[in-house]
Amino acid sequence: MKNIIQISLTLFFVFVFSSCEDILSEDPKDFLTPESFPGSEKDAIAATNAAYSRLYAGARDLYACFVPSDITFQGNHNKRPLSWFTGLDSQNGDSNGLWRGQYQGISKCNTVIDLVPDVDMDETLRNRLVGEAKFLRAWYYFFLVQLYAGVPIIDHILEGPDELVGITRDSVDEVYNLIKQDLTDAASVLPDTYSDENLGRATKWAAKGLLGRVHLTRQEWSQANTLFKEIINSGQFGLYADYERNFHPQNEHQKFPGVNGGLVNENIWDVQFTYDERGHTITQQTGSRDVEIGGTVNHYGGYENMMPTEVFKTYFEEGDQRFAISYIEKIGDNVLESPRTPGAGPISGKYHNPTQQPPTTGNSPNNINYLRYANVLLMQAEAENELSGPTADVYTSVNLIRERAGISLLSGLSKEEMREAIRKERACELSFEGFRRLDLLRWGIFVETIRNSTSVFLQDPASAIQDHHNLLPVPINEVEASNGSIEQNPGY
Repeated sequence: MKNIIQISLTLFFVFVFSSCEDILSEDPKDFLTPESFPGSEKDAIAATNAAYSRLYAGARDLYACFVPSDITFQGNHNKRPLSWFTGLDSQNGDSNGLWRGQYQGISKCNTVIDLVPDVDMDETLRNRLVGEAKFLRAWYYFFLVQLYAGVPIIDHILEGPDELVGITRDSVDEVYNLIKQDLTDAASVLPDTYSDENLGRATKWAAKGLLGRVHLTRQEWSQANTLFKEIINSGQFGLYADYERNFHPQNEHQKFPGVNGGLVNENIWDVQFTYDERGHTITQQTGSRDVEIGGTVNHYGGYENMMPTEVFKTYFEEGDQRFAISYIEKIGDNVLESPRTPGAGPISGKYHNPTQQPPTTGNSPNNINYLRYANVLLMQAEAENELSGPTADVYTSVNLIRERAGISLLSGLSKEEMREAIRKERACELSFEGFRRLDLLRWGIFVETIRNSTSVFLQDPASAIQDHHNLLPVPINEVEASNGSIEQNPGY
């Protein structure tokens, strides 16, 4: 049974700019004097819970992280500039919302980090709550720096709008330094696990895993490899023998038989959702518009905003057991066909629950899994391969994934061949989990991958994409409100 971290809405508007449309144009009434808040342990917990709230944005954040790519596209139903690259400018609602949302999360984290240390309460709990807030602040800044490059660092409670006058963008290095420090601090105080009523909170292993991913993104191979091996050697996690167990709500936070025997947990960190309490729309966003299965209102129906390309199908080797849930072509006897996007139809099945009653797609209970053990294995293999080529440990990590998938084990590869094998393995293993666009960006091949795609569904994006689309535009409100001290990304 999952438990949702309860959010105190009254905290969203205290001391911070989280209720504003942008971070530079607040009315002074949005800034309140801290005075006696938080004054108790209960207040401190509520403030920390509020810092998690941005994670529930769900669909748009996930969409921005993996659409488009070589394996995903958005259908004709809604040609969003974020993935079609026509009309993507500084007034774009998706780009503006993504920027604003992360800063809303950051502001709530700053409230905890600045004020909770002074609360008279249990010291271990107090340190843990600040650690959770630092983990979350790192998460929000990591999202921003990957998609916008350097951004303004706001690492404390703002006392008023005058403090933002003349603010500038910090460098990419400076943003990453803050992220690394926050995650290092968090890992030193967060627990290994939580009791059932606190599932979904950041753990030490989540902090180490995210820090490893940050090092990987910065091509700091040795540091990344060390952190991933620490997780692997901890004995806390393993691969489920059945890949599909990762994607059904009834299986969340449970141990199941592993590929090497015994009961294991594959989940390291996920965001909690519950039907009729806090659902999400990702099922709807990844669903088919095929009228035979109920259009937008049935188990597999939706808006085809996040769909697998036909090229993605060719990435799976014969007998790959991941294919059945990663690329669904038929529901019962009905071959999926789109009435809006000619030739489209297949969907990913990772967010679809055929046993759910009632069968609504806009209120999904599936948790969003942002760090699975499988991802750690693949990141460890990537880091060590870049360091030393395909060592025995690289083969062990990759082949454990392939063994679970039921496909042949790798051997005899060069460093370059292993690099390509790992990249393809990440596509098959982690599809629709929020990584592919970010992977292509960190590999420096995002634009060329879209431009050179052979997918019929990426023809228009391929002709429209330009080099500056590696980054999103900074919201025009931010640039204007700063009188130009915040510079726009080139090309916009």
